[in-house]
Amino acid sequence: MAWLIGIFAVLVLVVFAAGYRKVAAGLLAIALAIAALLYMQHRKVEHLALTGIPSSELVFENVTLKPYVGSYKLAGRIKNNSAKFTVRQIDLVVTVKDCTQGAAAPQCVVIGESNEILNLTIPPGEARDFEEAVRFYGSTPKLKGRMEWSYAVSRIRAE
Repeated sequence: MAWLIGIFAVLVLVVFAAGYRKVAAGLLAIALAIAALLYMQHRKVEHLALTGIPSSELVFENVTLKPYVGSYKLAGRIKNNSAKFTVRQIDLVVTVKDCTQGAAAPQCVVIGESNEILNLTIPPGEARDFEEAVRFYGSTPKLKGRMEWSYAVSRIRAE
């Protein structure tokens, strides 16, 4: 908010104060340069937060998907094997398939997919348990065979 007030004040000087136009234009240029530097720094920090930990440095243990009050509950433990980054958020894609026994091999059809966000703080070398309610939206067909499910990490936010 202070930036907007400062920029507004400089613009007023440029428009209404003929003697101060050069000073105001200089102040405006400095303000824009500082804003550009802050924006670039923010983008660098954001990029580092999204690329600091590869998914190979997370170990998922005892992950289960069980029916729970009209939806499902995803639960398990995650260990952060990174040496220097703390995990803040993990985005998962949970997929449910209906598998029927075919003539040659089982045939599976995706009947549900959900994007889940786990907001966790996992320091380097530590583990945390998690539980997350998972809802598969839309009309989910009844199972004709057996249910198979899987999860995949789509994004990790770290600092």
